Amino acid sequence: MVDVELYGGRRGLLEHARTRTLYALGAYRSVRDIEWDAVQRLVLVCKGNICRSPYACAKARSLGVQAISFGLDAAEGAPADAAARQNGLLRGMDLSGHRSARLESARLANRDLVIVFEPKQITYVRKRVGDGTPTQLLGICSRPVRPHIQDPFGMSDRYFQQCFSVIDASIAALVEHMARSGAPAISGPTPENPDESVARRNWRDGMLG
Repeated sequence: MVDVELYGGRRGLLEHARTRTLYALGAYRSVRDIEWDAVQRLVLVCKGNICRSPYACAKARSLGVQAISFGLDAAEGAPADAAARQNGLLRGMDLSGHRSARLESARLANRDLVIVFEPKQITYVRKRVGDGTPTQLLGICSRPVRPHIQDPFGMSDRYFQQCFSVIDASIAALVEHMARSGAPAISGPTPENPDESVARRNWRDGMLG
């Protein structure tokens, strides 16, 4: 029997099954092909900017990648959700300084990559920032592919940890793509090796260790 809690409840499981099927049939082609060497900054966008996107942003920054986050339906200046803060700390991510912001307040640049957590968010983002802005579904970087990452707001700590685990794996895959391509989103050199960026070094250490 499928453990629905690991998908964010029955709705999350149904969306997972539906979007996995669509992906297998060739959907989401517009977000599959990314010119990684042109990515200068990650822009993480979810619904309220208090759970998924702030955690993903913190994870990306911890790996040496330039990143910011926004919400499609966020209140300006709200802290991260209490459960998100608690579960983030368990994974080494401190979200206490986060304050939510709306996507409309973003000043997007030409080399930004907007990353969303649900396929339906692609349409919302493109209506607000234009079709020409490169957009990615975070979960299609994960293995196995998970196009829909259900919002953990109001859910159990167990699902928060599952959700953040999927985000961790997906962000790590993004960093790997950028490290291989030499993307400018990756931060500057480390003291140990002035020719190697933080993210490349983290990716290399993970591959070797």
